Amino acid sequence: MFTCLYSQMNGSAHACRYLSEALAKLGHDVHVFAPRIENGHNGHDGHNGYNGYNGNGKLKHLHFHDLGGARVAESTGFVLSFPIHRAFMPGPKNLDIAHIQTHASVGALGIHWAKRSGLPMVGSHHSPMTYYSAQYLPIIGKLLVRNEFLWWYERLALEKYDLCHVPTRTKKEMLLEYKFREPIVSLTNGIADYYFQDIKPNGIREKYNIEDKKVLLYVSRLSPEKHPTRIIKQFKNIQKQIPDAHLLMVGSDGPSSDAVKKIVKKRKYKDFVSYAGKVPFDDLVKLYKTADVSCLWSWVEAEGLVLLEAMAQGTPNVGANGSGIADVIQHGKTGFLANNLEEFEYYVVKLLKDDELRKSFGDRARKVAESYRIENVAKNWIKLYELTINELYPLRYYRRERRERVEVVKKFVKENPSIKF
Repeated sequence: MFTCLYSQMNGSAHACRYLSEALAKLGHDVHVFAPRIENGHNGHDGHNGYNGYNGNGKLKHLHFHDLGGARVAESTGFVLSFPIHRAFMPGPKNLDIAHIQTHASVGALGIHWAKRSGLPMVGSHHSPMTYYSAQYLPIIGKLLVRNEFLWWYERLALEKYDLCHVPTRTKKEMLLEYKFREPIVSLTNGIADYYFQDIKPNGIREKYNIEDKKVLLYVSRLSPEKHPTRIIKQFKNIQKQIPDAHLLMVGSDGPSSDAVKKIVKKRKYKDFVSYAGKVPFDDLVKLYKTADVSCLWSWVEAEGLVLLEAMAQGTPNVGANGSGIADVIQHGKTGFLANNLEEFEYYVVKLLKDDELRKSFGDRARKVAESYRIENVAKNWIKLYELTINELYPLRYYRRERRERVEVVKKFVKENPSIKF
């Protein structure tokens, strides 16, 4: 695994981490190349002697290669790493395939090593660089976003892979609109078993001062693309219709942190909106369990893992009818998809007022979430790796026409319905 994101608190980092751990638990040696790896072996359910862990609490088959780097944004944990010197060193040995999770810096190193070593390559596209560069690299990022350079670079990187992967079908549609080429498959990133645990939320409402409230839970990094301040302002209308409604915002800091912290202190919001910040994982699962409704308002998501995590605890969702989220929420079955904030308000009120509807949506959400368990996802990835090594890589190596790879993938997905073309 080659990635710029592994230890951070965001969906792309979690996707890489969960898959690495799941593959290692299945007995496959996984080597992670990433900058500033922290608490790499502290899996959520990891302890001595449990499910692939050895006597000192570490996964036997998970190996870390820390590439260093400088943390340029303390609020997000983003690490800037350009391990250029590594390109002149011998690449890793005894690898069967390279999985590139992010495509700049560390990803470029992975491509270089894989090409030099003759390794098959799979690339995952989680979040478009153009949507996040300006946040994490304020000066350089804004310059890059003004033109099509970042899209051009990502197209160039993905051209080098034997197979490209995205978490959702709507994400694939976006890439095709920007002239990325097949073969591209969609397969959920999945969520860890930790989120499915049968947990009792005893005391959690008292801890976060939400006793006797109808709780709308918003779990997200505080970033502009998540629109946290717009949700707060819209929730004021919801609270007018449901006086005991409360918006609880949970998540790591980001570019919008100061704005959110400022607005929740205002007199007209402070009684029914609160920001808890980054909470312990045990608390997070209990909040998913105790919340009446969960939500996410973002138009470009790789998948929206926080929605899946809420579903695993039987909580229905309301979200933006946009890329990624539209694949997760089954409209009118596990939650609602809204096209604007007025619809968002209507659907949240509908669920908060109707206990029976909310329970039926939640029960169905819990059942749907089962198909997103990371162990099942990892098993599908093993099939994709084998396909790439045995069939796709030879076709690219011998410079066969691209359409031959496409046809091989089309045939493969027909036999593996969890993976979409």
